[in-house]
Amino acid sequence: MSYRTKLGDNMTESSSVIHQLSRAVSQIPIIDTHEHLIQENERVASKPDLFQTILAHYLSSDLISSGMAYDELSVLRDPSISLETRWTIFAPYWEDVRYTGYAQVIEKAVQELYGVSGFSEDTYETIASRMDERNRPGLYNWVLRDKAKIEHVILDSTETPLDHVDYTIFAPVMRFRDFIMVRSKPEILQLEQRCHQQIHTLRDLIQALEAEINHVHKRIAGIKIGLAYQRSLKFEKATFHEAEEIFTSIFDQETFERVMIGKRHQYLTAGLSLRECKPLQDYLVHQIIQSASRYDLPVQIHTGLQEGNENIITNSRPTLLTNLFREYRTARFDIFHGAYPYSGELAALAKNFQNVYIDLCWLHMISPLRARHALSEWLDTVPSNKIFGFGGDYRFIEGVYGHAVLARSNITHALAEKVEEGIMSVSQAIQLAKRLLRDNAHNFFLAKRELQ
Repeated sequence: MSYRTKLGDNMTESSSVIHQLSRAVSQIPIIDTHEHLIQENERVASKPDLFQTILAHYLSSDLISSGMAYDELSVLRDPSISLETRWTIFAPYWEDVRYTGYAQVIEKAVQELYGVSGFSEDTYETIASRMDERNRPGLYNWVLRDKAKIEHVILDSTETPLDHVDYTIFAPVMRFRDFIMVRSKPEILQLEQRCHQQIHTLRDLIQALEAEINHVHKRIAGIKIGLAYQRSLKFEKATFHEAEEIFTSIFDQETFERVMIGKRHQYLTAGLSLRECKPLQDYLVHQIIQSASRYDLPVQIHTGLQEGNENIITNSRPTLLTNLFREYRTARFDIFHGAYPYSGELAALAKNFQNVYIDLCWLHMISPLRARHALSEWLDTVPSNKIFGFGGDYRFIEGVYGHAVLARSNITHALAEKVEEGIMSVSQAIQLAKRLLRDNAHNFFLAKRELQ
């Protein structure tokens, strides 16, 4: 048999494996580990604008990276300006970014949700029109359940009060960021109003925080820490005294700003810097993880790439969290975004620590190739029950769908390589895909909790 014949046979075999896996993986229901979606009633209450929607985040970052001015991006997000005018601005930059993972998601979404050939000069008006036509009650069920086959969504509820969450689709997580990052008297006053108690001391603040977590713990699926945008993820073991000194100094500031409290203006302290407040932040993060462990709430932590432009990537290395993993052995940590570009570091952490889990949310579109390679490495390195295969990480529903399509493709190709290498059979690969896309996340977040 010639080399060419052997190569042809291998290509045929590979194509068959991918076809079998693709067909099976496309039908697996998903537990989506991370979204920023607004509720459906809020989405359908107003007419969606094409550019304002798709440039809410992610793709906008690639446009800025390619050279777009921030003023141009502001124009693109302005629905009072005609679509035609905005397309003229957008078109040349689209050619620069259209092959990135962020753009691939948009292409897949408009092709399969709105029935066009792709995002182009010939289709953008049709996409806008069909987006408007679909913007009615039932939109989320159609996109999430019918099209994407998403069974449940772990929702970052920063912008959605728990009373407004649709628990038939969403399982919310909360951040408690306003406690952790407090650094001024106005922020303390806002916490007092929210918590219905006066806060004069660090003990008062901790009591308010613990009461808040106790109040909501049966209604949430976890706690989120997303502080790598503002500071390092090195949360050191600060003492109560160190944290108390920082908290007390908030009241001693001599710089004032004019703020509205109720119906009248007051002059209040402007606050400390983020750096000055680090011991207080560190102490409060440890308090939150202790509470999470007590209530068996998973802790989701943003690591790796930050959304937007000109961020400090080294703030978000996953190894900065090692002291937390070592100290809080009964806490469960869901480490986001595959820690890109530190995916190897995350593999070592998840292999070493029983309480560290890997989450591919966002990663499939940051770099589709890196997602496939990282997943292949993680499957070689880490027990497969510790890997969550998909989280869309989007603010708009179209992005969730496009990202889900990309994620299924990445998982299919990564597993097909394992089959071709003889590491597993096709049936084993299908079962593994089910664990990655649904079962692992269901067991981690939902199996022991009935949220309401």
